This record gives sequence, structure tokens and C-alpha cells, in this order.
Amino acid sequence: MNYTTSPLTMEHNNALLALAHATDTGSDLFVVDRSPDFFRLGESWGESRYTGLWRRGRLIGCFGVTRQVRFLNGRAEPVFYLHDVRIHPDYTGTRAFQRLAGHAVESLRQTCRWVFAVVLDSSRHRSPLTRANSVFPPAVPIGRTVHLGVPLFWPVNGDWARVCPIDGEEAWSHYERWAAGTAFAYADRARFLRRDGWFLGLHDGGKLRAVCKVIDQSAERRLVVTRSLPLPLRLIHAACRWRGTASLPGPGEPFPHAYLAYYACADGEDGRRAFFAYLARFHRQEYPYVFAGVSPELAETYRHPLFIKLGSTAYAYGDVPPGLALDARELTLL
Repeated sequence: MNYTTSPLTMEHNNALLALAHATDTGSDLFVVDRSPDFFRLGESWGESRYTGLWRRGRLIGCFGVTRQVRFLNGRAEPVFYLHDVRIHPDYTGTRAFQRLAGHAVESLRQTCRWVFAVVLDSSRHRSPLTRANSVFPPAVPIGRTVHLGVPLFWPVNGDWARVCPIDGEEAWSHYERWAAGTAFAYADRARFLRRDGWFLGLHDGGKLRAVCKVIDQSAERRLVVTRSLPLPLRLIHAACRWRGTASLPGPGEPFPHAYLAYYACADGEDGRRAFFAYLARFHRQEYPYVFAGVSPELAETYRHPLFIKLGSTAYAYGDVPPGLALDARELTLL
């Protein structure tokens, strides 16, 4: 078969949306809806470019690369994120993936020494993204993340009274200082201050001890429920509806949620519970759940049948720096 590759622009938006619909990389509970603008999500992460694989005028594959700024070895450095590696199901088992992967490897070699990717553990496309082959380099695992979903309709234990909204510049001044030593923490001030959420601070004795940003990504992507949520969850939620909580969606409906992102603290302690409790008290009418990226070890301390836990693994490809490890779990945003 003859394949061609080319850069993708907004004129290819509808073709990309159709390809994304056919090759969803979500979990067995959700699919990801990128309409109406496929490119908007990548642009929210950094400077993005997409490449398409074509067969007889039909877009059958794509991949994206985004330049980000993250803390590595205590310094803000550029890194490159490989994402949206997709092949249409009609071309499973053909040389299409090898052609796409080969082009991705060649183009990346001209740009950077190494890249990273994040793959949900439940993704149907996990194997070809992590298994070395004749054209795709070996995938080096650099850390696991648990995408923790906390119900806001259920009372959350935490000292919410110590939490209050803060200014973005104040949040950045503390975040930058506290997160600098955390590998893979975001280090992009401009994107930190984007008007896509609001900032919260955790105070102790009049001093800030932790900060975070609450982000709603529904303009860039929506989680759409693929099947009925578990019956116990729906029954417990129904019993809590008197508190004025947001509704849970049914199959085919968007799942409203927020992200607790850009978390950083002064002492290394987990202050997220206080933020969860604050959101459960003041924002349960908007979101039934808030998600945060945490380590597998920390996820074990959050035990409740209503919690949602989705796992992912970050991989690095190419000339990977020695000792590269994922400490920050802000990859939830990805």
C-alpha cells in the first residue's frame, strides 16, 4: 500500500474528529470527545504540531508532538510530549502503524533527543505504543499515575476552612518555588496563568502551605459516559441529591468534572484532602467529581467505594536521560 504523510492544520479538523471518534483512547467507562476543535487541547498544553497519515485521500492515522516546559534537575527545561498516536481500525494489522511510527521517529530525531508519552492502562492501543519494533524505539517506563476521581456529592474529610481563593500571581510565586525540585512539574508560567480555572491556597497560621489550580477542560475535551455508572454509585448519589449536587450523567452524556492541577506544597505533605473538602462544600452544584493525579502509593490512602481510579504509565523514548523519573503527577491534564 502507498501511504503519504503531511502536516495537519485546521482545514483537517473534521477528518481528525472522525479519526478520534474511531480510535478513542479512553477507558472502558469513558470516551473522549474533542469536538468542535480537535487542536484546542494540544494548544492548551504548549506549542503543538500534528502529522497525518493518508491513504488514497483518506486520513487513516495521526500523531501529535507538543513542546512543554517542565522542571528537570531543578531547572525549567523544554520537553516534548508525543500524543494522539492513532491508526484507523480498518488498517489494523497492515503496515500503516509502522509507516506512521517510522515517520514520527524520523521527524522527532530532527527536533529532540527524547520524548515522553502517557498511556492509560486500559487503552486498547497500549501494546503497539509500548512494545519495541523495527521502527519504534523501546519504551522506558518512568512512572505511574493514578487518576483519582473524588465525589463532591459525598462529604469529604478535610480542613476546608483553611482553604480560600488566591490570586494567580501569588499562586505562581509559591508554586514555582515549591515545585522546582519535583521532576516533570509544569514550569510554564504563561499556561499556569491561563484563564481556564481558578487558584486555591491552603493556609496555616496566616502563611500559605499549599496551592493548586482547579481547571475545567470541557472546552478542550469532554468525557462521555459509555455505559451506566455502577448501581451503588447511582443510588448513593440519588440519596445525596437533596444537598443540591450536580447530576450524574447517563450513557452518551458528558461527565462534568474538574481537575485539581498544579498542586505544590511547602512541606511535602498531602494537602489535597483540604482542597477536595473545600470543593465538595462550595462547588458540588457544578461538578459531581474532581480528578487529581497522584502516585499509586498515595492513591492507596484514598479508600472509598465511590472513588474512581484510572491508571496510566508515562514512557520515554529515544536518548532518555539517566535516572529520568516522574515525580509530579500533573500528567492528569494530558
